[in-house]
Amino acid sequence: MALLATIPAAAQVAPPDWRKETFDFPLRFAASIPLEGQEHVRFVPGWDKFDADTGFSYVILWDVKTKPTTGEDLEDYLETYFDGLMTNVGRARELLDKKVKASVASHPLTGVKGWAQGYGVEVRTWNAFSKGEPLLLWGEVLQRECGPRMQVFFAFSKAPRDHPIWERLRGVRDATTCAVPGS
Repeated sequence: MALLATIPAAAQVAPPDWRKETFDFPLRFAASIPLEGQEHVRFVPGWDKFDADTGFSYVILWDVKTKPTTGEDLEDYLETYFDGLMTNVGRARELLDKKVKASVASHPLTGVKGWAQGYGVEVRTWNAFSKGEPLLLWGEVLQRECGPRMQVFFAFSKAPRDHPIWERLRGVRDATTCAVPGS
């Protein structure tokens, strides 16, 4: 149980069958995002079934040392993130000829308990993990201050935000606490 105390709260709340990855900032593929801290990614089983309506369903938690950002900042960060991610993967898979620049649009979300700000987002990019086809992701981004840290929670899916997969994505968000790891 002592090991769990050193893992950020978000990493503990995703179901155990979700694939897990953790990265330190600056992110290798998006080094210009000016944050310090960690990124925790959790993938719904079958996220790589890109023909399924629930393909590309996953959540991300940025646990960082900074203050809240604006919707415009988040749009810029997400464009940088997806451009870097898809270029990095596409280069390895020899798909750069299909590359398109990411475009992100956000709008405010109605308050979500426990989170200070929220945005609905649409991410238009390309799927370098598959065949390089165009990709539209629906998303929700929420952020809050956690003492000297900030958490930014992202949920993404090919499925529109009224699809049942969103219950699972929001369940991870709702179970994520602001607890300081190791406390």
